[in-house]
Amino acid sequence: MVAERLLIKNLKQGREEAYIQLVEEYGDKLLKTCCLILRDREEAEDVVQETFIRVFNKIDTFKEKSGLYTWIYAIALNLSRDRIRMKQDMLELRDEWIGNDDVESQIEMKIDRELLRKEIFAMNSLYREILVLFYFEELSIKEISNLLKEKEGTIKSKLFRGRNILKESLLKGGR
Repeated sequence: MVAERLLIKNLKQGREEAYIQLVEEYGDKLLKTCCLILRDREEAEDVVQETFIRVFNKIDTFKEKSGLYTWIYAIALNLSRDRIRMKQDMLELRDEWIGNDDVESQIEMKIDRELLRKEIFAMNSLYREILVLFYFEELSIKEISNLLKEKEGTIKSKLFRGRNILKESLLKGGR
């Protein structure tokens, strides 16, 4: 926490080395999460870049009521949601992506972890976000509740339902 406070202080003072440290410390983790949510690496890279630009421009508004990464993640999540909402043709793109016969898709079908990832990608974003936050970001129910501004009971319910949907899909051998 002391290191995070120092990083925040240096960011607020506009020190370039603090910005570099921020990107190095959180960039890969944020990219991985955005890739899981958006299902598109290029879009995820765009969202991560836009997230850091917003962080740099809005760091003075950070009140330190949550952790720095939680605040950054909330920005990225909102930007990701905006991207998803803007995509009118999301179902067509998803079908095209899943149906792709390239080598990468063939490897995905053979590796259990990749099948799990694919199934999570194919889920409704309502459940996908909760599963990604809980299992990949390893956030607690309380942290997810604060991040998404929903009651803990609602998060537990969505997590339970998302697990069941995922389990049913995996038992059927995937989509």
